[in-house]
Amino acid sequence: MLTVTLLTDFGLADTFIAQMKGVMLSINPEINIVDMTHSIEPFNIRHAAVALGMSYKYFPAGTIHIAVVDPGVGSSRRGIIVDTGKYCFVGPDNGIFSIIYAENKYKVYHITDKRAFINPTGTTFHGRDVFAPTSALISKGMRPEELGPPVIDYNFFKITPPSNIGGNTITGEVLYIDRFGNVITNITAAFITGCGFKLDGRLVSLKENYAQGQDGQLHALINSDGYLELFVKQGGAVLKVMAGVRAGSTITLELDSPDEYPKII
Repeated sequence: MLTVTLLTDFGLADTFIAQMKGVMLSINPEINIVDMTHSIEPFNIRHAAVALGMSYKYFPAGTIHIAVVDPGVGSSRRGIIVDTGKYCFVGPDNGIFSIIYAENKYKVYHITDKRAFINPTGTTFHGRDVFAPTSALISKGMRPEELGPPVIDYNFFKITPPSNIGGNTITGEVLYIDRFGNVITNITAAFITGCGFKLDGRLVSLKENYAQGQDGQLHALINSDGYLELFVKQGGAVLKVMAGVRAGSTITLELDSPDEYPKII
């Protein structure tokens, strides 16, 4: 039984997700559909790309991942299939698969075959009218190259890798902010030394888990994906402490005085 995942900004108040599932199950009743998330920030392609990039590899080989955050729906932007050999990704050509491109060998195909379109196809809901039937057809054994020609001018964005300036200053980027208010960066454990760092002149101690944090104070840890994460214990108050931070913000850490920081307890 093949798995198809869904990642969107559609939310759960409307029937959009149910309609997509209905289309897929009508074509292939045997597929296993998993809701990855439908709470991506509306129109935030970058948030979707990062969330997908952190999740797709935990699914079995053969999984088809549909990702739809599509402010350009109905325009000239293409619908595409990204085939890595292990997984297929289906969605709009707007950069949503940027992390996939960075981590895999792949081929990209423009969805043009009429079999992949509901007739008539609307201009506002390609998740149901294009991406759902495309994914269901692939789940039944149709090869991506049968559904459209290859393309090489697909859209993507780059996440700037963290850099170590002068040995004690680390510059990275905020990947996203989760529903608990924790700020996840692209800085990995390899860049962190000692027990903490300075952020905008503020001492930030490094903890092993959330429970070690002190109420109301900004702390950091290396999360289960291997990234540096800033948090306030059970407070969701990081954004109040770090005013103006958002996905894509640059973040700079000073590691010059490790003895100043409290030890992990």
